Amino acid sequence: MNNYLTLASKYLSAHRKKTRLQILSVALSVALVAGIFSMLDVFLEFEKQQIKLDKGNYHIAIKNATDQEISIIKNRIEVKNSGMWKSLGDGEINGLKCELGTIEKKFAENLNIQLIEGTYPTKENEIMLEKWATEKLYLDVNIGDIVLISNNTHENKEYIVSGIFNDNGSMKANGILGVMLSNIGAARIESDEDSIYCIEFKEKIKIKKVVSDIKNTLNIEEGRIIYNNQLLAVMGQSEHNAALQIYGVGAVLFCIVLVAGIIMIYNTFNISVTDRVRQFGLLRCIGASQSQIKKLVRIEGVEISFRAIPIGIIAGMILTFIGSAILKFFNNNYFNNIPLFSISIIGVVMGIMVGFLTVLIASFLPAKKAAQVSPVNAVTGNEDIKIHKKIKQGFLTRMLPVEMGMGINNAFIKKKTLFLMSSSIAISIIMFFGFNALVTFMHTAMKTTKPYTPDISLISQQGIEDSMYTALDDIEGVKNVYGRKASYITTTFLASRLSDSYKKQLNKKILIEKGLYTPSIKSLLVSYDQQQLEWSKNDLIEGELSAEKLNQKNGVIVVSKHFANGIDTQNVNFKYGDKILFQTPNGKKELTVMAILRQVPINNKEDSLTTFITTEELFVNLLGDSLYKEVDIKIKHKNNERVVEQIENMMDETITFLDKRQENDEINKTFLTFAVFIYGFVFAIALVSILNIINTMNTSIAAKTRYLGVMRATGMTCKQINKMVTVESMAYTTSGCVVGCILGVILQKTLIIKGFSELNIIWKFPIAQIILVIVTCILVTRISVISPLKKIKSKNISEALTIL
Repeated sequence: MNNYLTLASKYLSAHRKKTRLQILSVALSVALVAGIFSMLDVFLEFEKQQIKLDKGNYHIAIKNATDQEISIIKNRIEVKNSGMWKSLGDGEINGLKCELGTIEKKFAENLNIQLIEGTYPTKENEIMLEKWATEKLYLDVNIGDIVLISNNTHENKEYIVSGIFNDNGSMKANGILGVMLSNIGAARIESDEDSIYCIEFKEKIKIKKVVSDIKNTLNIEEGRIIYNNQLLAVMGQSEHNAALQIYGVGAVLFCIVLVAGIIMIYNTFNISVTDRVRQFGLLRCIGASQSQIKKLVRIEGVEISFRAIPIGIIAGMILTFIGSAILKFFNNNYFNNIPLFSISIIGVVMGIMVGFLTVLIASFLPAKKAAQVSPVNAVTGNEDIKIHKKIKQGFLTRMLPVEMGMGINNAFIKKKTLFLMSSSIAISIIMFFGFNALVTFMHTAMKTTKPYTPDISLISQQGIEDSMYTALDDIEGVKNVYGRKASYITTTFLASRLSDSYKKQLNKKILIEKGLYTPSIKSLLVSYDQQQLEWSKNDLIEGELSAEKLNQKNGVIVVSKHFANGIDTQNVNFKYGDKILFQTPNGKKELTVMAILRQVPINNKEDSLTTFITTEELFVNLLGDSLYKEVDIKIKHKNNERVVEQIENMMDETITFLDKRQENDEINKTFLTFAVFIYGFVFAIALVSILNIINTMNTSIAAKTRYLGVMRATGMTCKQINKMVTVESMAYTTSGCVVGCILGVILQKTLIIKGFSELNIIWKFPIAQIILVIVTCILVTRISVISPLKKIKSKNISEALTIL
């Protein structure tokens, strides 16, 4: 042996089992970091593509850009593509409601307008239609047909259909036909709408800096600039409040992952060093200095890193590959250009960096501890099995069998070991609860995860009779039918309930009589049946959703987040128990606020103050109107066109048919993209946590081989050894579970309430998650001690006592 440091590799080779456990511990930490960063990297790429499909591939847009501004901006070296888009307002085409617009051909695909048949409109009298608008139920036209368009100035003009472009799910769901005019034709239509000059920058451009330069150079006011905040957020270039909050959540979770890695590895190294007290003592006896012992321990850590890091990186890449494969399989139409297997550079770099850093940090204190071993005590074994001078009272052994009392005592007598073992388990649980905050965000923020999202909606201002409602419910293939009666109504309530933002919006003194306020703008009152009330419980902030109690007490439900014309507002902050006066045909009626909902899936087409919900019985009693204004239908099989055709045949000219299946499918795919990676994060953490518990228990028991040999030599049976070790392990698990669940719940609540405050997400006490964590930890701990105990008991007592 030319160098004492070669002892490190010789020891690792001689003790393969212990070495494998240490390698596994480091590999798990690296896999956790590399896997999460790789999945996050790929997720951001997938999410970027999804946002481009949903919102358009542009970074900023400028309102009413002049020719000079356009000329300067499009010639900047940072600009990849740009083009003008303009809405020409609402109109009618062959008597059906439509939305007119125009866009430069070179930028059309950036806004997901893709020609699928015919030619792009270039002449003054040419137009392009969405595919669904040409179907028999709507316009029933083909390329070359002539249509009559009436714009917002009531000018009627004939146009030729020159092309057909892809459907827009949102437009189709709202029954608004999309019509694209040529630039020449659009120039002849007067419109009060702003023109929007969209800009796509090149990759790796500091967008904030470029935008600031454009503003200063061209003297463009901030109010004229529109930011595509969702796209900028996934690129890490947004300063929007919601984006910053999500960045904050990510930073907290990242720190937890790093701490978890350090604790997992440190725990393993500490157990290994403690187990080798006699070995280090012998090395000190033959002349090894403290600094040499430290180097020896650190070299072992480096060698373990070289073996463990590649394994961890590969495991992390496999997790990423599985997530990408799932998305490619379910969403190939959108993500077919993204490679199935891609190496995430940031994931690999972070995995390597964290692997080495955590090993160096985690091995520092154990190396110091090893260097301070007393040669005399180590050789005599006094450091291995300590005899405490303090007289024991024997409380545990009087209450419990001796082996169980000793197991609990062994766990709590070594405070540092207890702390490390418990921390290792607790940090895994904290990570699980922390990442589950993203699951809560996902299920709350995306509407298609809710059971009330319809496939088909029928809307009628004249109203839909109960007989048609029943007929729809009787169609084979229809899963659910649920309708809403609706009316706009004048209300009176406490003036103090008006939000500050709404008061500023009024910009004038409001008329208050005896503390009450009657707004000039009406509110929307809708009816819910019991099924819809049950579905709304996930959005319940306060109160109870019971049709019977609402009827008995003249109750009304208020909605916190109100949607009107696609805008999310909070004009009024009602409290539970408030009294509200409703102006009905029979005079004013007082209703009591009995529940508050976070939001409802109702987008008012008219300006309104807020939304109220009551039962069908109360609605009819208040307004005397028994007709449904909207009926929603869920179909068992979404692509069952026979069922859709039956529904279409039941309609008359007073009913508007809205097909929301494409929009739902698009949002479902967005949800799937998010869900695969979020559940991937949680699965990776759960898997690593389980393996960490198994590895920690294996290492801990392996380190007690000599101690357990002494116990057997003094007369303890194998059955008692089993109970003692199991109780000790359960003590570590219990303390880790208690601390982990308490801190994990606090972290989850903080992330949801503070991190996603703008989304008004409701946090619920995660009792199911707590039960899952406790049961899993107990089962895993119980299983993890079986194999190492079996191997220890297979050794002779003399063999166990002589192990170094």
